[in-house]
Amino acid sequence: MGSLHDEKLKTKHSVVDGQRLYFDGTGAQLFGNWIKGFLLTIITFGIYGFWLQIKMEQWIVKHTNHI
Repeated sequence: MGSLHDEKLKTKHSVVDGQRLYFDGTGAQLFGNWIKGFLLTIITFGIYGFWLQIKMEQWIVKHTNHI
């Protein structure tokens, strides 16, 4: 998983079905989700860590839109 800058750059230069993509996620949103996932991973003794990466990818997809 790359940084927000990488995601914005990647989507800025991507075209799907003739429509350019853009990424509207913010660092604050990502940080909040990461902290929540980190705490859940600690509480569940690492079990939630398997789902944390999936949740982060879902968050990226949720914030990738067509112009």
